[in-house]
Amino acid sequence: MCKFTHLKKTITLAISLAISLPALSVEKDQEQTIDDIMTVTADETDKKPGTSQEISDQDIRRNGGTNFGTIMRYQPLISAPGSIAGAGGTKSSWDRGGFSGYNIRGLDANRVSIDVDGMALPIAQRRFNTVGRAGFGTYAIGRDYIDPYMYNRVDIESGSTSVANPNNALGGSVSFKTKSANYYLYPGKPSYFGYQNGYDSADKSFNQGLTMAFGDDQLNGILVLSRRDGQQTRNYGDSISAYPENWRSNSILVGIAWQATDEHLLSAHVDYNNKTKHSHYDTWNNRGSAISSHDHQDNKNNRLSVMLKDQWQPSNLSWIDSLVTQINYQQTKVYDNTDINTIGSDKFNIQTHYNTKSYSFASTLLKHLYNQTISVGINGKWSQDESPFYTSARPNHIVIFPDGDYTKPQADSRSYELGGFAEDRIAFNNDTSNKIYAIPGVRIIYKNTKPRHLENMAVSSISASQLAQQYRSNSDFQVLPSLAFMYDIKPNFTAYLQYKRGAQMPNQNQLYGSYMAHSNIYALLGNSKLKTETSHNFELGVKGQPTDGIQIASSVFYSKYKDFIAYTRYRKSIAGTRARTIFEAENRDKAYIYGAELSSKVNLGTWIVSFNGLSAHLAIGYSQGKSKSNYLGDKNVEIDTVAPMKGVIGLNWDDPNNIYGVSLTSTIQKGKRAKATSRESYDNNGQPIPNSNEKYFSVPGYGIIDLTGYVNFTQNIKLSGGIYNLTDHKYWDYLSNNKLYQNSDRKYINMFTAPGRTFQLGLDIDF
Repeated sequence: MCKFTHLKKTITLAISLAISLPALSVEKDQEQTIDDIMTVTADETDKKPGTSQEISDQDIRRNGGTNFGTIMRYQPLISAPGSIAGAGGTKSSWDRGGFSGYNIRGLDANRVSIDVDGMALPIAQRRFNTVGRAGFGTYAIGRDYIDPYMYNRVDIESGSTSVANPNNALGGSVSFKTKSANYYLYPGKPSYFGYQNGYDSADKSFNQGLTMAFGDDQLNGILVLSRRDGQQTRNYGDSISAYPENWRSNSILVGIAWQATDEHLLSAHVDYNNKTKHSHYDTWNNRGSAISSHDHQDNKNNRLSVMLKDQWQPSNLSWIDSLVTQINYQQTKVYDNTDINTIGSDKFNIQTHYNTKSYSFASTLLKHLYNQTISVGINGKWSQDESPFYTSARPNHIVIFPDGDYTKPQADSRSYELGGFAEDRIAFNNDTSNKIYAIPGVRIIYKNTKPRHLENMAVSSISASQLAQQYRSNSDFQVLPSLAFMYDIKPNFTAYLQYKRGAQMPNQNQLYGSYMAHSNIYALLGNSKLKTETSHNFELGVKGQPTDGIQIASSVFYSKYKDFIAYTRYRKSIAGTRARTIFEAENRDKAYIYGAELSSKVNLGTWIVSFNGLSAHLAIGYSQGKSKSNYLGDKNVEIDTVAPMKGVIGLNWDDPNNIYGVSLTSTIQKGKRAKATSRESYDNNGQPIPNSNEKYFSVPGYGIIDLTGYVNFTQNIKLSGGIYNLTDHKYWDYLSNNKLYQNSDRKYINMFTAPGRTFQLGLDIDF
């Protein structure tokens, strides 16, 4: 049963915010075509239940979004956790640094879908080799395969994904939409040229971007180029500076669209991104109390994707209004080369890869009837991945690598997924302005995954046949219903109530993760018998324009999860483990998360003519969550990936003549200490699980102020910039540092601070 008592204070908070704070909202820059918080429209077919947001390329530029993480700078319940290469914190000396993925409403990494034009990016990867149980919950390879300049907008879906989304996930989705020529061209403007450059002192990065589009409504094309060069991201640096690093990235997009007939619009593009990084760092022990090695690492990753799309609007078929079919191909390659100089021992080298290849298709049919909008779709995906691994450590490090020269981080695998959905949007009271809508829907999913090349994973004590007995194919079928009701309080102001069932099928790392952990103590195993993680999600909210000049989106949500995958400790005999302690992936935990969020904005000039151009905005997010394992005597403990309350308050002035603008934005976050458990050290021996004696670092709350602005020298030339953390405040990001230990060396803890005062400056030229 859902414990709705958890919603009491959340509902109170949301209602009070919705009533008392809309006057702190903000109107968008007049040039922007996409709203970063909500879309307000009188067209009832565009109204959708649930919390969704759109961030345009202009929003990204104005808010200082220069990378995977900072594009979410002002989102209250969305962020991008990151890590520092080699810097302890339950990582191994050969884990790379960077962003692991996005966190939405307390779920992160692979429980949030990330895609580019509908093609899902590869999962974040764990590396258990040489890490042991300390590596639980960490990700050695993240999901940062993007350059923000290449996209017109970012679509965000909070909570379990909708039935129409082929990339289903428990926590929501982040979808990047690549630039297209028709975004820049219109009748009378057959060409576009845009040049952008910028400098960000946070990582001393310099960016140059070029966009060219040509054509008309019959045939057009686009070329986009981007180059970035930078160094390590600064920390506050009063005790220990960030470790040295230099990196570069290159991106290219070529696209074309052709109105082949009156009914068919064909489009295609090729998108390529690569990034290279060189870093030197110290690796600290898991407690952050001493340095264990001095290391050097080279990272490379690239992504190549191809998209083909047909948008068909038949003129002689009464049962189809439109049919959109899309085919995607994607290939990614990750390569890490690490030289480890262990203190008091010899040097050795480790080389790791993570390579994927994927094909996907999706086709969606839309039909409008008198009071209904029916959408039906099918989709499929086929993918394979491999994780080559090499180390030179074996001859001199038998204790570290007792089982042979290598055990791969996971077995190679192949998976395919088939799905389909149907959704009907039914409008009642169709002749009045206060419409009521019922939106039933359902998605069905089948997924099959199996290991490949097990002989390449075998080591001296384990044969391929023994591995095949442990690692077999895994498949599941899920039915995911949804139901929503909406009511137009006003034509542009809508209330909604929504239920969705969510599912997250086990990934290849959980199914076929490292069989041997290169340790005389531990063995870590995937589990090919894992079940699907599932959820029930409820949301109540309002969004739209309650009156002229005010926009608001407010919601309360409650989600209940079961069969969360985690690692259980055993003492049992499995082929090749030589009676070691075994940690095996299992459906171990259940959890719940509830919360509220509000975004509001107001144009003060709507009521006071002399204030025309002055606007304000407020966004605030609150969430709480707890999980409980199936261990005897365990209890609900706060989920460490649920961020503390965060608010964003801003005041904007945009010159009515569109010559200049300035914004003052404050970000405030409450402090929080993650709650430690003994679930990863519990012996699972029939005795009740004890309380943990560990104590994590209490991440303090903070408040920072950013000052940004722009000047339009001419219609075609614009200078923009900003000063971030204006007061040079010292602070830590909670989600990136929730597993630091309280008793770690203070210099070590200070290494994880966020940057102090930084600035950005950029120039845009558009014709």
